[in-house]
Amino acid sequence: MTPTPPDKPHTLRSKLRHKPRRTAPPFSQSLTEVTDARRKRAAARWSLVASATLLGMKVAVGAVTGSAGILAEAVNSAADLIGAGVAFLSVRVSDEPPDREHTYGHGKIENISGAVTATLIMVGGVFAVSEAIRHLLRPAPLPELGWGIAVMALSAIVNFGVSRHLLNVGRETDSPALVADGHHLQTDVLTSLGVLLGLVLARQTHQVWWDAVAALGVSLLILRVGFGLAADALRTLSDAALPPAEERALTDVLDAHPKVRGYHKLRTRKSGSHRHIDVHVQIADTHSFVEAHRLTEELEDRLRAALPHLHPIIHMEPEEDEAQHQREKHTG
Repeated sequence: MTPTPPDKPHTLRSKLRHKPRRTAPPFSQSLTEVTDARRKRAAARWSLVASATLLGMKVAVGAVTGSAGILAEAVNSAADLIGAGVAFLSVRVSDEPPDREHTYGHGKIENISGAVTATLIMVGGVFAVSEAIRHLLRPAPLPELGWGIAVMALSAIVNFGVSRHLLNVGRETDSPALVADGHHLQTDVLTSLGVLLGLVLARQTHQVWWDAVAALGVSLLILRVGFGLAADALRTLSDAALPPAEERALTDVLDAHPKVRGYHKLRTRKSGSHRHIDVHVQIADTHSFVEAHRLTEELEDRLRAALPHLHPIIHMEPEEDEAQHQREKHTG
C-alpha cells in the first residue's frame, strides 16, 4: 500500500484568509484628550481634599456652637464631599477608551455624576431648611461664636479658590462633572458668607434668630442650585442636540468648503466632554471613491478643529444620484 501523505502545512495565503480581522476602536484618544484627563483628575482630587477638611472643621465647630447656620453648612459640606468623590471617580472612568461594551466611550458617566451631585445638593438643602425652621421656632443660645465666624470665613476663602480652579479646568476640558462641582462650591462661597453674616449679627445684637434666618436663606439657595444642575444633567442624558452656537460652528465648516454641494440629516449629541455628530454630505457625482475618501478625512479634520473632543461620522452621497434615488424611492 502507498502510505498516505501527511497533511500539507497551511500556506501563508490560507493563514491570512483565516486570520481574524482586527477591529479598530470607534475613536482613539488624542494627546489633548489624555492631557485633559490628567488635569480633570488633579482638579477633582483637590476638591476632594478641600471638602473633607472643611467638613471636619464645620462638624467640630457646629457641635461646640450649636449654630443652625453652621449645621446647614456642615450638611452642605457633606454633600460637597460625596459630590467631589463622585466627580473624582467619574472623571477617571469617563476618559477611559472605548471597549467592547461601550463603543462610544464612557462620557455619560460624567453626566450621571452631575445628576448624583444635584440630588445630593437638593437632599442636603431640604434637611438644612427643616433645621433652620426648627431653630427659628425654638432659638437657643449660641456660645463660642468666634470659632464659628473664623471657620465660616476660612470656608468662604477656600471654596472660592477651589471653585474657580474647578470651573476653569471644567470649562477648558469641557467636563460636566467638574463644572457641576465648581458651581456647587461657588454656591458654598455665598452660603458661607450668609452664615458668617448671620453669626456676626447674632453676636453683635445678641439676637440668636439671625443665625436661623441666615441658615434658611442659605438652604433655599442650595435648593435652587441643585435644581439647576439636575436640569442640565438630564438634558445631556436625554441626548439633546448640541447648543445652536456649536451646531453653527459645524455647519459653517460644511458651508465654507467648495466641494460640498449640500448636506442633510445632521444629528448631534454630547456624552460627557465628548461630542458626536453624523451628517450626510453631498458632492459631485464625478468624484472617485478615493477623492470622496480624502474629502471625508479633510472635513473630519476641519470639524474637529471647530469643536474640541468631536467625533464626526460623515456619509458621502453623489448629489445627482441621491436626488434620483429620492425621486424614485421616496416621492409618492
